[in-house]
Amino acid sequence: MDGFNINITEIAGQAQLSAPAFEAVPAAGPAGAGIPGIAGNEGNEGSAGCKKATSGNRCGHDPSRPRFFAPPERHRGRLLILRKLEEKIREYFDDPRKTIPSLDLANGKDRQQRSERREACLAVLGCMIHFLDLVTLRVGIPAQGGFRGLTVPYLAGLSGLGERRAERAIADLVDAGLVTVHPLCQRKDDLTFKGYAAIRTISATVFALFGLGRWLPHEREKAAARLKKKQRKQEAAELASVKLALGPLASHRKGPSGAPALAAQGGAAVPNPPQASGPKSALEYLADIKAMLNSKGPPS
Repeated sequence: MDGFNINITEIAGQAQLSAPAFEAVPAAGPAGAGIPGIAGNEGNEGSAGCKKATSGNRCGHDPSRPRFFAPPERHRGRLLILRKLEEKIREYFDDPRKTIPSLDLANGKDRQQRSERREACLAVLGCMIHFLDLVTLRVGIPAQGGFRGLTVPYLAGLSGLGERRAERAIADLVDAGLVTVHPLCQRKDDLTFKGYAAIRTISATVFALFGLGRWLPHEREKAAARLKKKQRKQEAAELASVKLALGPLASHRKGPSGAPALAAQGGAAVPNPPQASGPKSALEYLADIKAMLNSKGPPS
């Protein structure tokens, strides 16, 4: 678990796990004996949808056919550098000690990481790469007014894992220095906090490990330029909407000749909004509208 990074959905999901995933135990009987790379049932999730496999983990894990992350069909294609990284990290499954030694030793033991655990780590890491923002290297979805992280149940569902197995994989990625977790919470009162999905970041070292380190700065600069262009377009659209809203109000305030209309019989005119030296922002136009609506004529 990531401290206060879980929301109510995560808490409920963790409290109601019907059949938690157990840590690896030695395989018993001929089902797991003598098979290279197979040692126990670490991949067991206890799900009713899992079919019993000959490898002994009872959840369909097959060392010869590992299940990696597959992007949903409805998602748009990601940048080429991200697709390349998703493909290259799969090399870890066949040669963990040579490819990412820190992840292979994340369990604190000298033996090679189990194949079930490698499959889970690569599935979660591939999912994170798919949702990676190149500008900030944060994992999540851009939201109005900020950035929204992904919950553990969401990551687990897209990765094809149970929540407990996904949690262990994320912990391994953090211990290996590949992923950083930033918990988020908001104080409601002195004794209560509201948790939000944690913001996770992927280290730039992951790109360097697979020969993409020099390519990454170039792609980040391009992504930053696209983001600024998108923000300028959005600001221009908001400004145009505000100007359209000001048009009828300005014509209502003016007389037939285009001069400001008299506010009262005394002949005093409603003062115009102060003129700025440069272009106004959308917030400034909204403030002008509020001031004009609240303006009153001089006392009679």
